[in-house]
Amino acid sequence: MGIINLYQKFYKPHQLSNKYKKVDNYLIRGPHPGISDLIELKNAGVTQIYDFRHISVRGLKFIEKNVCKQLGIKYIRYPFSYLKGEYPSINEFEKIAQDVKLTGQNGGKTLFHCNSGSHRTAHMAAYYDLTKGDNINDVFNKLGVIKYSEKIQEVVDNHFYKQKFFNRTEINEKTLNPLRYLKNKFNNRVKQSTENAHASFIAIITRYKNW
Repeated sequence: MGIINLYQKFYKPHQLSNKYKKVDNYLIRGPHPGISDLIELKNAGVTQIYDFRHISVRGLKFIEKNVCKQLGIKYIRYPFSYLKGEYPSINEFEKIAQDVKLTGQNGGKTLFHCNSGSHRTAHMAAYYDLTKGDNINDVFNKLGVIKYSEKIQEVVDNHFYKQKFFNRTEINEKTLNPLRYLKNKFNNRVKQSTENAHASFIAIITRYKNW
């Protein structure tokens, strides 16, 4: 018996959790989904999933992959790690955004997720929201400098600042507690790596013209 058949013996369908946010009719974004979430995402019309996790919670990527296969959802692993200084290139952003657009035009929906859906997912979703799967230079030429700048501000606000994804505070506490020290050190590392990633993202979407 497949995991879905077994799970559905005990699972009662419900509405898609509000932790998943609709970007537009083609794209949904959020944290890594559990089995019940995957069923609801399928019911919501999701036909493919991009998983940007470098390391998944409890190492259980295979569960998502297996459940997607049983549900008929295309599962795409596209791992990268801000903590390791790994950032997508403009070509990778554009390729994925174009795939979202094509999937939507063919009647499907895409889910973007990483672990929490706060940083990697937000950058990927913001790029798609900026271009809607079109070439970024074409978008710039169509909108012009002022409207393009306003659009950048809009998508960055919507996908990051309104979600308070950059509220992490640097901790400079002096402590002899080794666990607290390691926790503080990791917090500061996450803060710096996400800020570096954000700077890289902003550079990608603004570097095509002399501003």
